[in-house]
Amino acid sequence: MPIDRHVDVLVVGGGPAGSTAATQLAKQGYDVLLVDKQHHPRETVGESLLPSAWKYFDLLGVTDAVVAHGFIRKAGGIVAWGDQLSQIAFRDFEYTRPGLHVERDALDALLLRHAAASGARVEEGVRADAIMTSEGHNEATLIRQGETGGERVRARLLIDASGQASVMARQLGTRQVNPEYRFIALWGYFADSLYMASGGTVRPFADVRTHPPMTFVSRLGEWGWSWHIPLKEMTSVGLVIPIDDYKRDSGRFATLEAYFLSVCHQAAHLGQLLAGATLVNGGIRVMRDFSYVSDVVAGPGFMITGDAAGFVDPIFSIGVVMALYSGQLSAWTADRLLRQPDRAEAIRAMFAHQMRGRYRLAHTMALPGVESASSEAPGAYFDFFSDAEKQLMWSAASMTTRSANLSRISEGQEPPAKPRRLDLAGIDFNQLALAGN
Repeated sequence: MPIDRHVDVLVVGGGPAGSTAATQLAKQGYDVLLVDKQHHPRETVGESLLPSAWKYFDLLGVTDAVVAHGFIRKAGGIVAWGDQLSQIAFRDFEYTRPGLHVERDALDALLLRHAAASGARVEEGVRADAIMTSEGHNEATLIRQGETGGERVRARLLIDASGQASVMARQLGTRQVNPEYRFIALWGYFADSLYMASGGTVRPFADVRTHPPMTFVSRLGEWGWSWHIPLKEMTSVGLVIPIDDYKRDSGRFATLEAYFLSVCHQAAHLGQLLAGATLVNGGIRVMRDFSYVSDVVAGPGFMITGDAAGFVDPIFSIGVVMALYSGQLSAWTADRLLRQPDRAEAIRAMFAHQMRGRYRLAHTMALPGVESASSEAPGAYFDFFSDAEKQLMWSAASMTTRSANLSRISEGQEPPAKPRRLDLAGIDFNQLALAGN
């Protein structure tokens, strides 16, 4: 079968990592083809973004578009962990711009359209199949939705940014589910939920524009947790539950929705925020065994980036920032691989070192107990982050019982800015703050 097209770079996947890589390479004059098996906007769980996302938006040139879209500004986070309620506010660190609560379908579509506007050829509803990789001669068969035949494309370099589909890792047999982190994630969307603003003040949903919300996290059982993220029109609420707990308890309910609502309403404070809310927008979504990593992230002619390379736990809101970073790193690496093919092995090794280091650090931070932490001592990778990012991670980790791992890898250093402890008894769900106050 003849080759139908030749390109410099084939990017598989149009999430934040793929769009970032495609944008930066197209700006440098490379012939980039980005394919995504879905059509955008496509639903993805609503998320909380750290302020560090702005530096990547600046690099991409999409800051004005992100601001114009009007995503909800996030002031910080409040965590209910056991009998302790604590808060971190971004204003207490070096950040000058807010975090965001984003609808991922909208954010991902924005980034993908920007990649196309920057010169990348974007084709949606196209699946990459039968991928063959080699130095400088990567091939893939592209199959469009509704068609049986395919088109063969040859690329000098392939970037797999296929998200949890992990196309290359599955093909290579290198995608490993983390045996220490067997959790299931369930989530849905609510209308008219209350939310927590700074200081633990409870407010009606109508106030989200005038009084920026906090991401609210509540402990579930020994190691599970929930999220509560007010978006522009509704609130994303999710549960991260150990598989064993889920198997033990969910069978007592007639439906998955009944189980989900029961856990939500029994969770500390979360149930009170949802007391007058209604589950909307199609019911419950499920993700199983979502914590994994690929043993291989680069090889002759290819790189694996973003969630295709690994995913840990969204408890510290680092998912999108990690994707933006890895997309930027992929573009930087691809440019050097294409310009300096004689140094390919060293360049790929540097990419793999950076990717593994960040994922290893995220993995260690998210593990429930220090006894389960990686024996590979990822402390050195802590220096990848800015002082503000490190201070924020220290403070966020100390809000849960998972902080022992971070203390170990940071050699006992203490955060300059610590969480503010809130008075549990001071939160009154029956006497709401008045809108506009």
